[in-house]
Amino acid sequence: MNRKNIPKKDQLKIWARDNWHCRYCGKPVFFAPTLKLLEELNPGHTYYHKNGSKGKMIEPFVWGWASVDHVVPVTRGGKNDIENYVTACWKCNLSLKNKIIDSGKSEPINKIESEWDGFSGLYPILLEKIGRKKDEWALLLS
Repeated sequence: MNRKNIPKKDQLKIWARDNWHCRYCGKPVFFAPTLKLLEELNPGHTYYHKNGSKGKMIEPFVWGWASVDHVVPVTRGGKNDIENYVTACWKCNLSLKNKIIDSGKSEPINKIESEWDGFSGLYPILLEKIGRKKDEWALLLS
């Protein structure tokens, strides 16, 4: 199950549970839909690029998108449930692809206590500023 198949409400639960920090490297992660809206409001400021292209986005946004990673990959017997998911920055998620803890994947670190929300709180505000109706993300964040 890739991230697009994980229900948005579950993704938000996982990111909130992990305080919007990567459970592998400990860095704060960013809610990509908010970055996309920031780019729409400020074209050319390179907050967001649809492919996350380095050189077309401001650091730390390049590798800092919030994603969900399987602690134990499904291909290795892991389950598609919240207990087997952790928040991962895009960089860690891509570098850990299909690895398991015994073969080079780090054990997830304890979650970091933080008030950080990955800019998710800005999403409904920016959506309204642009003049769009609330979408699924905005409704879930409300």
